[in-house]
Amino acid sequence: MQLMDVVTTYLYGSLDSDIYVKVPDGILLPNKSAKHNMYCVKLNKSLYGLKQSSRMWYNRLSEFLIQKEYANNDDCPCVFIKKSSNGFRIISVYVDDLNIIGNAQDIDEARNHLKTEFEMKDLGKPSFA
Repeated sequence: MQLMDVVTTYLYGSLDSDIYVKVPDGILLPNKSAKHNMYCVKLNKSLYGLKQSSRMWYNRLSEFLIQKEYANNDDCPCVFIKKSSNGFRIISVYVDDLNIIGNAQDIDEARNHLKTEFEMKDLGKPSFA
């Protein structure tokens, strides 16, 4: 087993609808005499604090793993399984933590695939303490 953490998880998600937010303080407006509440900005990417962020992240990760021939089903949407020549490799997802289960070769291959797409921290073996 190997535990991995995705760095800046929610920033990987792409939005599937238009979302507008108030202009944050400190952002310069085109009309210097205008009030901040007269303007809004459209988000191009998901960010922390949005209700949609976790779903957008899951959709992004799910699409990537399915593209890499992992399978999951409606009964267990946070578990992805891929058959290998030596058995199975399983990736269980909990928000931004991924637990990779399999033999050493399968774990290394899964880790390398994930690192090509996402910035990841290797947290080592999970502890049960």
